[in-house]
Amino acid sequence: MGKTIREFATEFSTDIKQVQNKVTYIRRKNKQFGRLNKSGVREFSTAEIQYLKEVLNLAEKPTELSTEFSNSQNIYLEQIADYKEEIKILTRLLENQQILTKQAQDQSQNLLLENTEIKEKLAEVNTKSFWSKIFKRKE
Repeated sequence: MGKTIREFATEFSTDIKQVQNKVTYIRRKNKQFGRLNKSGVREFSTAEIQYLKEVLNLAEKPTELSTEFSNSQNIYLEQIADYKEEIKILTRLLENQQILTKQAQDQSQNLLLENTEIKEKLAEVNTKSFWSKIFKRKE
């Protein structure tokens, strides 16, 4: 079982279009390079893959690098997931804080209104004359 152009390009971290162009150039010269499978995708044998690596000047890719990259990528994905969860929690806390702040402001405003009403009533009582206080009639 051979590899397709896409698999080859992915494995060696090269541009798919570059590989396609090189295969087209080789096929113009040699006529037979790779074979089509049942789905119409061109596959290459190990010898053809080796030849492609030489033509494209690609070095053998160590497998450790791939697993290292995969591991670091997984770590970053986990960190991103953790950060997203933390953002959700902080957003929820911020919303709760905003609600509590609004409630405190409303309560403060209500207390100020009550305070001014009480002061007005007190001012009315203090401005009444001595006789009006006794007979309880307004001036």
